[in-house]
Amino acid sequence: MDKLKIAHIGTGRRGAGTYLPIIAKLTADLELVAVCDAREESVTEQGTTYNVPAYTDTERMLDEVKPDICAIVITPSNNHIPGLLCSERGVSYCTETPIDTDLGWADKMIASAQANGTKLEVNENYYRVPTERIKREMILAGVFGKVNAAYNDFRGHGYHGIGLIRSYVGFENEPMRVYGFRKNYEVQNHVWRTGQPPRNTEDWQHAIIEFEDGAVGIFNFSSLSYGSPLRGFNGSKFYAERGMCFRNEAVILNENADEQRAVTLTRRINNVGGYETLAALVANTKPEVIWENPLQQYPLSDGEITVASELMSLVNAVRNNTEPEYGAYNGRKDREIDIAMARSWANNGAPITFPLTYESR
Repeated sequence: MDKLKIAHIGTGRRGAGTYLPIIAKLTADLELVAVCDAREESVTEQGTTYNVPAYTDTERMLDEVKPDICAIVITPSNNHIPGLLCSERGVSYCTETPIDTDLGWADKMIASAQANGTKLEVNENYYRVPTERIKREMILAGVFGKVNAAYNDFRGHGYHGIGLIRSYVGFENEPMRVYGFRKNYEVQNHVWRTGQPPRNTEDWQHAIIEFEDGAVGIFNFSSLSYGSPLRGFNGSKFYAERGMCFRNEAVILNENADEQRAVTLTRRINNVGGYETLAALVANTKPEVIWENPLQQYPLSDGEITVASELMSLVNAVRNNTEPEYGAYNGRKDREIDIAMARSWANNGAPITFPLTYESR
C-alpha cells in the first residue's frame, strides 16, 4: 500500500502546532487530504496553510474526502464522537490521550472498531520518547531482571505517568488494587507560568499501585508541574533484581556481583538533507542492546519522533492488518488506573480493586 490519505480532526494548539507539521514531514507515508474543526477561523487557517479542504462537520468531511485514516486531536472527553463516526465508515483512527475520559465511551469505541474491522490507536507519547524506548528494550532483554518497584515523579500526569510505570513493570502485568491520597501545601508565592496568576499552594496526588506479579508502582504528581520553576526536576525510576535506573542513568551489577557498573548510552546519528536525526541508541551492555529509530529517514527531532511514531503505528497497522503498537487496550488500562487513583484519594485512601465498576454509556 502506498501513501495513506489522512484527515486531521482538531486544529487547536496541539493539532496545529505539533501534529500537522509532523504529518507534513512524513511525505513517503502520509498525504494530508483534509482538516476539520468546529471553529471555522482556526480550521480555515490550517486548510490554507496546508492547501487542503477545511471542514467544520466531521460526517461531511468523512463522506466527501473518504480518508484512509484520521488523527483526532481534540478535547479528550469528546474523542468518542468523531471516533465512532470514523469506525462506522470503516476509517481507522488514532486519538490524543486519553482514549476518552469516560470508560463507557472508551468501550464503545473499542467495540465499534472491532465490529467494523478498523484500527484504533491511542497516542501515548511519553512511552515513545527515545530514551524510554531503550530502557524498555533493556528491560525486555533481561538486563535488569524483574522490575520490583517503578516510580513516576510528575514526569507526566495521570495516564501519562501510569503508562511509564506500566512500561517498566510490564504492560501485560495486570493491576490488582490502588491506594491513593492527596495533600495540599503552602509554598513560596511565585510565577507558575508567564501570563498566569502567581501560586502559593501546591496540590500533591499520590498513589501506590499493586500489580499481579507483586511489583509496585508509585505515582506522584504535583499541581506545580508543567511550568513552575519551584519544581524544575521531574523523572521516573525503577528498581529491579539486578540493577536500577534513575531518569536516564542506569546501573547494574558487574560480573562478580560486587560492584556497580554504569550503563551508558551512545547516540548514533543519521544525516537527512543536512539535518541530524537520531538513528539509534546503543546501551553498552553485554551483549549490546540497541533501539533503532524506524523513522530515521525523516528529519525529525527526538520530540517529533514520539508523535511521528504514533501516526506510523496506525499506518503500519492498516497496511499490515495488525494491531497498533500501543493500542486501545493499553490506552484504556492507563485511564482505568487513573480513575481508580482518583476514586481512592476521594475516599481517604480506601483501596480500589480492579476491574473497575462503572455505569455503561
